[in-house]
Amino acid sequence: MQRTIVIGNISLDHIHRPGHPPLHQLGGAALHLAAAAARAGLPAAPAASIGSDLAHLPDDLRLPALDWTLLYHAPQPSAAFTIHYDRAGTVTAVDTAYGAAEHLTAHALRVIDRHPQAAFHISGRRPLDLPAVLGALTARDHTFTLDFHLPSAPHLIPAAAPWLHHATTVFVNAEEHLLLTQSTGSRPCPEVVVTDGPRPAYAVLNGRPGPPVIPPAVPVLRQITGAGDTLAGTYLAHRARGIPPGTALTHAVQAASRHTIQHPLTLPAPHRAPP
Repeated sequence: MQRTIVIGNISLDHIHRPGHPPLHQLGGAALHLAAAAARAGLPAAPAASIGSDLAHLPDDLRLPALDWTLLYHAPQPSAAFTIHYDRAGTVTAVDTAYGAAEHLTAHALRVIDRHPQAAFHISGRRPLDLPAVLGALTARDHTFTLDFHLPSAPHLIPAAAPWLHHATTVFVNAEEHLLLTQSTGSRPCPEVVVTDGPRPAYAVLNGRPGPPVIPPAVPVLRQITGAGDTLAGTYLAHRARGIPPGTALTHAVQAASRHTIQHPLTLPAPHRAPP
């Protein structure tokens, strides 16, 4: 299958949930999505900007085999996000230190220019200059998919509107879908995957919703970050094999549910012993 380059953040996440001790873990959409794609059989290469604090990331024993050659090693610390949740699992506050991620746009544009044969997935998150990246992809006629993150979606979805109909697939949650519909108007995206947490997910093909896919019940919720990215990466891997959207989404929803019951990638990470 064609290699997919995942442009986005890889970060250090500090998670605060009522009734749970604080967690310090690996995070970022580029990491979770590329890992899920690789586990489902799609060759994936995260293109992210990291600091020396994540220099040993390729040696983390918990991650699948990924192509790590497209990491940019910046002089600043890696991006760090402190995320606060309420008891229902809803984000209530996010404190951000972008650090190395400030280099992501320049790095992404170089990667796009140097890899004309690759497919791309773009994680639409700040501080990425999304119009610049989508403009470059479209100008070079690259195949690309796209997702958003609710805190920045009200700004980034309208900013991305001129290029959205070029995307093969766009991943959104229920609230982002409303913003997407408002921004695309009479030119719907060819394929949109809509998720809503533990509620049914569905694919919209050329403006027509498909049957809902109901997530399985989750007995123990061990982590609440990365489920959407896991769903997207798994979906892309199955679609790359020619599997129909409904079947691909069923596999993706199941993978996202399994992700939430696994232990998070807490720090410090176990590393391979040097040769």
